[in-house]
Amino acid sequence: MSSTPLYRPAFSAIAPSIRETAADIRSGAITSTALVEQAIARIDAVNSEINAFTYIDRAGARTRAAAADREIREHGPRGPLHGIPIAVKDVIDVAGMPTECGSAHLVGKAATVSAPIVTRLEDLGAIVLGKTVTHEFAYGPTGDISVVGPSRNPLDPTRMTGGSSGGSAAAVAAGIVPLAVGTDTGGSCRVPAALCGVTGFKPRYGQISTDGVFPLAPSLDHVGFLVADPADLRLVNAELALEPPDDSLLRPDQVTVGWLDPTSLGPADPAVVERCHSLLAEMASAASFRLVDVLLPRPQRLQATFAAMQSFEVAAVHRTMLRTNEKGYQPDTLERLRSARRVTPQQYRQEMVMRPMLVAEIAELFEFEIDVLATITTPITAPPIGERLSLVAGELVPTKQALLSMTSIWNVVGEPVISVPAGRIGGLPFGLQLVTRHALDPAITLGSAVARAAGSEDHSGWTRSAKDAATA
Repeated sequence: MSSTPLYRPAFSAIAPSIRETAADIRSGAITSTALVEQAIARIDAVNSEINAFTYIDRAGARTRAAAADREIREHGPRGPLHGIPIAVKDVIDVAGMPTECGSAHLVGKAATVSAPIVTRLEDLGAIVLGKTVTHEFAYGPTGDISVVGPSRNPLDPTRMTGGSSGGSAAAVAAGIVPLAVGTDTGGSCRVPAALCGVTGFKPRYGQISTDGVFPLAPSLDHVGFLVADPADLRLVNAELALEPPDDSLLRPDQVTVGWLDPTSLGPADPAVVERCHSLLAEMASAASFRLVDVLLPRPQRLQATFAAMQSFEVAAVHRTMLRTNEKGYQPDTLERLRSARRVTPQQYRQEMVMRPMLVAEIAELFEFEIDVLATITTPITAPPIGERLSLVAGELVPTKQALLSMTSIWNVVGEPVISVPAGRIGGLPFGLQLVTRHALDPAITLGSAVARAAGSEDHSGWTRSAKDAATA
């Protein structure tokens, strides 16, 4: 049990873990009311600089926190999320709060019913503090296009958070909340997690209902999460009953981690690639898990399938608004939507036929060769806000393309993916992606060890059992 929850005064002050905070609530060291007041004070201190929140329900959060404190005193906590403040991306409905999707089209539009994921989290006792800034209609990996302005990286407010769940990542990175809900259609939880130095999680496709979530591309859309501590994903997984638990002792010598060379997906900063691969290699040597090189059968085909699917579906979602009110969009969004309309129904049908074949090829890789696939999350660290061309390994690449190059294919595949902090270059974070298929526990345990090892010389954390890691 920590003696005092660590809410720090700098822009960047990663929130305490859910486990730490839940332990403090159970012990009586902290109350939900105090946590909510600390979170509100933190918002008041930093939100004008980082633009993480677009709506804050101060009165509602205080009322719900007081009710949580009464229930906890009288009956004990419902679980580890009871009384803990969380944030929700502004494409997800929360009853009584606006869902504006970062767009002038929807300013002032309030939700009357919460999305099922919000209802579930509230049933578990979480306190929704407010709504976080999103890239307009969640259609962009940069996080800097919105009617309310760009979300800003707490590590350097002149730089991007990444997107589209940029406000959610910033809220966790700035120490406001330990858990924020986002969405992920091509990397929208993982990209900002990597750029802001937190953990992002895209669950398996279809595990969490997207009802009450404004769609981007329905066949690729996932609800996801951003957390301060990778180990908290085990708790989130258990509370939401996402993946079956695996309580068996993890035998490192029986686990195979496959390293996917990022340059097979696109240009990448050699320093990011080398740091991630070296970290894994050192950990493999210390913990004795197998690290092997893997190749995807058709990586460029996966990327092309993603691009066509997303473009056709987002154009369909926005067909009416494009016809009736183009001026309601930010110029960058409008340009992308016009381009998206070029994908024909025939092209889309071809990609939908191709998709299961590509998914089967990846499934075979996990079935016969590896347990976890590892690669970098983004090929660059956070670019300056507004940058649209980035220099990547000597090549000038569209920034959106660069940021999505390592993440988007996994939305086509649909398997669970975690991005964990893996280090910093020039003070800016980069992330490591861990993809799994059969069980989430090995990826969480490895991810927790990576995050620890990235800031220390201890590479032996992988040897702990899932049970030990969950109770540490």
